[in-house]
Formats: sequence, structure tokens, C-alpha cells
Amino acid sequence: MNARILLLTLLLTHWGASFAQTTVTPGSYAFSTGVHPTFNFIFEGTNSKYIESYWKDELKKISIGVSNKKEVTGEGSLIPSISRDTLRILMKGEQRKGSPLLTAHVSIQSTNGYIGPDSDSEVYAAAVAFVQRHSTAIRRQLAQQELSASEKDLDRLQNDLELLEREKERAAASIIKSNERAVEAAQEQITTRAEMDDLGPKVIAMREEANRTMNEDLAKELKGLEKEEAKALAKNRRAIDKEQDMKKKAEDLALEIKKNEEDQERKKVAVEQQKTLVKALKEKLDSIP
Repeated sequence: MNARILLLTLLLTHWGASFAQTTVTPGSYAFSTGVHPTFNFIFEGTNSKYIESYWKDELKKISIGVSNKKEVTGEGSLIPSISRDTLRILMKGEQRKGSPLLTAHVSIQSTNGYIGPDSDSEVYAAAVAFVQRHSTAIRRQLAQQELSASEKDLDRLQNDLELLEREKERAAASIIKSNERAVEAAQEQITTRAEMDDLGPKVIAMREEANRTMNEDLAKELKGLEKEEAKALAKNRRAIDKEQDMKKKAEDLALEIKKNEEDQERKKVAVEQQKTLVKALKEKLDSIP
């Protein structure tokens, strides 16, 4: 996670400095109908499907018909700022395999032919503005999606950190309870040992007396005393086991807390790195006009 965030931050900086395109540039592209002048815009971190889907949806708003068999094509498109007549608009996304960059090629055909740098300056400027407006809108969408995903990751990391903090608190409270129970078990051992020390001589003496006299009443009393002695012994053994268990539990919890603290430190680093990434993405979004 840490390496990924660092890489993304570095890539953001690098792409922002080297590749980010903010204005439309003229070019040409081989559409299915031939090579035509184009208005190009380079995007990062997206794919042809997304860009073409955007243009298809937008062209539907201004065109008589839209298809996307080989490229997105808007027929009978009405853009008053460019021409009073309807236009034909072609759009295709081009992305080389393994490249994070995608070029959106937009070609606009008027009644005077395909619009390019040699066309009427006002018409050309209006066409550039049209493609620029939509390209900027796409940039905002992509930047907002990237920011939203990053903020979601930050929320998740912060929730993970809060969970670790709560788990540490619970473990610390459990250690206190375990230590208290260990003390109680130790006290129980003292109490039951005292009972055993008191009952032991009585049982021995009564057993000798019962064997000597063969008195049935004394024999019954002896059985009752022996049960009390056995009960005290059982309680003593349970107390010993409980003390050991509680001490072991406290030791295990202490180890858990140590690991928890290490996990918290790593998570805090991840949170700070994610905050840095979120900040960079906010700045990236804010920089888009």
C-alpha cells in the first residue's frame, strides 16, 4: 500500500509536469472514412471506452443520430457557435498498449469540408472551443473520480486505524480483568489450602477413630468430612489452573497489544501518505479551469 501511494504521488507529479495537456491541439487521424483533420486532446489514467462513451452521450444531445460502429459518429449535429448548418462529428480514442496516455481524436465536418487550421479563423476557433470545453469536462470528471476513490481509501485507512485503537483499548481492559482474576484465584488458593489444612488432621483422626470403634454414625460423619476435604482440594486445583490461565491470557494480550501498536504505526504512516495523495489530487482538480 505504501509503495503504491508513493508511486501514484510520483506519477501525479511527473505526469502533471510532463504529459498533462490542458489545450486542444490540431492533428489528423485515419478514421474508417479516411484521414481527416482532427482536434486532439491527451488524457491520462482512462481508456477509450470511457472517453468514447462520454462523447456518444454528449453527441446524442445535439445530433439527429449517433452511432459507434467503428468510431463515434454524430450525424446532423447542431453547434450554432460553429455553423448554422448541421455538422458531422467523428470521434475515436487511441491508446497504445501499456500506455497510461490516451489521445482523443475529434473531427468536425461542415458543409465546407472538415474543419482544420486552414479553415475560416472564427469557425476554427469555435470548433477548438467546443472540443476544449468537452475535453476539460472530461478532465474534471476523471480528476473527481480519482479524488473520490482516494478519499474513499483514506476513509478506509482511518477506519482501520480507529479499529486498531479500539482493539488495543479492549485488550488493555482485558489485561486488567485477567490480572484481577489471577489475584482472586491466588486468594482462593490460600482460602482452600487453609480449609484443607484444617480438614486434613480432622479426617485422619476421625478415620482412625472410626476404624477403631466401627461406629456407623462416626463412619457417616467421616464420609461427610472427606467430601468437604475433596471439595476443598478440587476448588484449590481449579484456583491454581485459573491463576495460570489468567496469567497466560494477560501475557498473550500484552503480545497482542505490542503487535497492535506496531500495526498502528504502519497504519498511521499509510494514513499520512494517503492524505498527501488526496491533497495532491485536490490540487490537480482545482487546477482544471
